[in-house]
Formats: sequence, C-alpha cells, structure tokens
Amino acid sequence: MADRKKRAVPVILLKGRTSDYEFSQALRQYNLNPIYIAPSQAIMKNLGLLKAKLQAPHRYAGIIFAGPRSVQAVYEALGNNGMMPSCWRALHNYALGGNTHSSAYMTLRNLPTLGDRAVSAHNLCDLIVETIGPKRDLPLLLPCGNEASNTLRVRLVAQGFRVDACEVYENQTHPNFKNEMKKALKSKNLETIVFYSLASVKSASEFFIQYMVSVSDRKLIAVGAAVQKAMMEAKLPVSSVVDSNSVDQLLDAIKH
Repeated sequence: MADRKKRAVPVILLKGRTSDYEFSQALRQYNLNPIYIAPSQAIMKNLGLLKAKLQAPHRYAGIIFAGPRSVQAVYEALGNNGMMPSCWRALHNYALGGNTHSSAYMTLRNLPTLGDRAVSAHNLCDLIVETIGPKRDLPLLLPCGNEASNTLRVRLVAQGFRVDACEVYENQTHPNFKNEMKKALKSKNLETIVFYSLASVKSASEFFIQYMVSVSDRKLIAVGAAVQKAMMEAKLPVSSVVDSNSVDQLLDAIKH
C-alpha cells in the first residue's frame, strides 16, 4: 500500500529552538521537517563592569545591541529587572535587526531603539552615521561577545566614532551539539543545513573536521553576508545566501 502521506524532508537549522511557530509551520507546509540544533551557548561575564557603565548614561552618546545576547547581558547586569536609568531613553540607542529590536523593547522596559530593519552590521553603521550627525564627542556603549572580528565596531571607528566595546559574554560550543548533529545527520533524505550565525559556522566546521564528515553532497545555506564570509573562510561550500528576515528566500533556496 502506498504511503498516505509523503514523508517530510528533514532540514537542519543551526540555531536555538525558536518559539516562532509561524516559521516552523511555513516549512512544514512545504513538507519540510525543521531540526533545530543550538550550536553554542553564551557564558556571561564582566556584568559588574557593564552595570557600572549602564549607571553612567551621561558618559555615552547611546548604546548598541548587536544581538539578543547583548540585550540579555544588560538585563542580567541590571539585576534581572530590565530597568535602565531613565536618561538612556533620550540617547541614541540602536539594535541590529528586528529580533534584537523586539528583545530590547520587551526585556528592557520598552527601551526605544533604531535599527529594526537593518539586516547587517554595514546597514546599522550607515543608520548610525545618518542619525547621530557630526557631533561624536561621547562614545557609544557596545556590549559584545568574544567574536574574533567585530565588523560594526571597526566600521564605526573608521567613521570617527568612539566605541566602548565591553565584552560581556563568551560563545562556547553547546554541550549537546555533537550528539544532536550525529543523530540529525543519520536522518533519511537529509540534504540541507542552514547556518544562522558565526558561532554555527565555528561549531559545525570543527565537528566536520573532528568526525571527518563530508558535506560535498549537502546543500549548505548561509543566512546573511557575514555568515557566508565565515563559511568561505572555513572552506565550507555555500550553496546560497538568504536574508535573515525572509522565509520565502529560505524556502526557495532549500527547494532549488
């Protein structure tokens, strides 16, 4: 007897399990089975130093959130209540992308930020240049991780800005990553692996080398130009590059 329902095709998504029900449903509607694997975990540090900086808004032109983890670091530095000194609200505050913008608004008591439509560090830098203007006496506070390169900071400094980069978390390979990857790679009809972050590239490339996994017959998709660059540097073949906010682009890349 023929199967009444065609078996869904598995797709590995190298990101933490998301609560975005609509995204998962969009994949399932195209007979795709999303397998979420968290590539890394953030270990917070220097929160006392960050707290001291947050308590002195008069010393800064504003704050930049480069990702949700920087928002989480600020939240924890403030004693898990999200109440930033009120003076921050009148400053130039930025968040890279819609997810980070929403996270800052929800977690930090409706803190206003610009940058919800920025899809890259280059876009956000351009926005900061346009909105702050020529007066750049005070630095911008940038809570960040331990990534080897920081495109945003480098570009801002090149534009004449002062940036106070405060390293407040460290990305480490998630303790369950190896076992979950081993299990997922055994899935029948698996063709596609989607890379969402620099951490996903690092964790996966180390895994492929350690266990001598060939990806020549896999479709590897990069989400964003920065991830594409990291994959190329790691000598991982990039089948296509998609925008982080476009489900349609991702579906098209998976199907073709």
